[in-house]
Amino acid sequence: AHFSKFIENDIDAEKLEEMYSEAHEKIREDPDHEAKEKKGITHQRAEEKITSSDGTEHVRFTKLTLEQRRAKVQAKIEAAQAKLMEADD
Repeated sequence: AHFSKFIENDIDAEKLEEMYSEAHEKIREDPDHEAKEKKGITHQRAEEKITSSDGTEHVRFTKLTLEQRRAKVQAKIEAAQAKLMEADD
């Protein structure tokens, strides 16, 4: 999937090797790392929804507790038993 950008920009294996060689040369010329300025984005979490200060929103799953997992399994068992009881009638 990420190689599609290379194909789109007409970058083949030789051009890729040249690109990396140039990058390494530039690093050798000036090996000191310059830290980028922080963007100052903060994140607020409300249950499964994460809202960033730049306006983006993401949904993340929260882990179920042991009791919740057991209740979920029990509900599935009861639903299967009810379905079998209806089939027997």
